[in-house]
Amino acid sequence: MSSTMIKTAPGTAELVALRNRLVKESTRIDHLLKEVERALRGKPAAKETVLPRPSPLDEIKEVLAATADLRTKGGNLSAERVASLYGVSMNQLAGWLGKSRQAVSKTPDADSLQDGLAYFERVARLRAVVKSDETFRKWLRTDSDLLDGDSPLGMLARGEWQGMADYVDDMLTGAPT
Repeated sequence: MSSTMIKTAPGTAELVALRNRLVKESTRIDHLLKEVERALRGKPAAKETVLPRPSPLDEIKEVLAATADLRTKGGNLSAERVASLYGVSMNQLAGWLGKSRQAVSKTPDADSLQDGLAYFERVARLRAVVKSDETFRKWLRTDSDLLDGDSPLGMLARGEWQGMADYVDDMLTGAPT
């Protein structure tokens, strides 16, 4: 970054943040409309990942920095890096994402994986406040009364991604669980 600061109009950052939220919501609504159309036609829903709801933490640099290592140089999340952080095999993660191990291994940062991997990134944001990746993995595997005796990893394995992502958001924002 150069020492010359670029001056922007007042409110530009807020407008950019609002535009980004609008784009995410628009994409999520498009997916929901497709599901409604399939339901009206009596067709079973295609196996596609529902986009995560926007998080109140999506614009906080310190929180996003905690998961920057999960992204490739191109900016996409990497299934290899997620699997490594979570201490699971690529085969397990591919199954959770509804993809073949071969497809995920061939292109671990494919655009088609990003919606599903986004949930895992949101859960990994907890690393912003834990001491180490080892501590994070221990938390993933620890049963909790707040999760009805289940572990976060157990819930993720069952596909309860949105619930776990929201749970971590609540932990990081101090919202009641």
